[in-house]
Amino acid sequence: MTPVLVRDEGNRRLITLNRPEKRNALDVEAAAAVAAAVRAAADAGVRSVILTGAPPTFCSGGDLPALAAVAERGSLAATDAIYRDFHGIVRAIRDSPLPVIAAVNGAALGAGLDLVLCCDLRVAAEAAVFQSTWVRAGLVPGMGGAHHLPHVVGSARAASMLLLGRSVTAAEALESGLVSEVVPDGEVLAAAEGIADEVAKLPAVAVARTKAALRRGIDAGLEAELATLGAQQGQLLLGEDFQKLARRLAR
Repeated sequence: MTPVLVRDEGNRRLITLNRPEKRNALDVEAAAAVAAAVRAAADAGVRSVILTGAPPTFCSGGDLPALAAVAERGSLAATDAIYRDFHGIVRAIRDSPLPVIAAVNGAALGAGLDLVLCCDLRVAAEAAVFQSTWVRAGLVPGMGGAHHLPHVVGSARAASMLLLGRSVTAAEALESGLVSEVVPDGEVLAAAEGIADEVAKLPAVAVARTKAALRRGIDAGLEAELATLGAQQGQLLLGEDFQKLARRLAR
C-alpha cells in the first residue's frame, strides 16, 4: 500500500497519509514522501496544499516499532533519519510559498500534532482530538511541537499539553486557537477545499509573501531547535522507556 497519496485537483494539492492499518503513523518512508509532495507542489500549478489522513485518523504519531528498528543502528542513524526525513516535513511546509492546510479528520497525536502545528491553516472535524504523546513514550516533541505550540495556544496551555500529555477536544482546540474552524464529521475535507478555493482567488505573490511574514516570527530559531531535537531524540530512542514501549507495541 502506498503510504502517502497525492492528488492534484484544480488549484489544490491533496496529500493523504495512507497507512490506516497503522492509524497513519509516520515512518521514514511516509515522512520523506510527505516532504517531497509538499516541496513539489509549488511547481505543479496549484495554489495551496491540503494535508489529511485516511479515515478515521489524521495521524497517530510516529511508527514506534519502525523508529526502534532505526535506533538499533545507533543514535547517529536515528538522528540522521529524524533530521533528514521527519524534519524534512517541517522545513518543506515552512519553506513552501503555498499555504498548507491541515484537514484534521480524527486523532492527531504526537508527531501528528506536531504536523498539524507546522501547517499554516487548520480545520478540524468534531471528532478530532489533539494530544502530545511524546513525553509518555520517553521522547521529546521531535518535529518542533514545543517550539510551535506556545505560539499557537499560549505558554500555560502548551505546558499542560506537552509536559502532562493532556488531550484536547476539537471544541477546546477551537477555543484555544489551535484550529480556526470545527465542522461536522465527514465535512472537514470539504471545509479545507473551501479554504483552498479562497486562497486561489487571492494574488499569489501577496499570499506567498504574507505567509513568509507570518512564518518569520513563528519560525525564528527553529533551525537551532531542530538540530537540538535531532540529537536529543537520537539518544532518547535508545532509552529504556522508549524501547520498552516499542517492544510492547511490536508484539
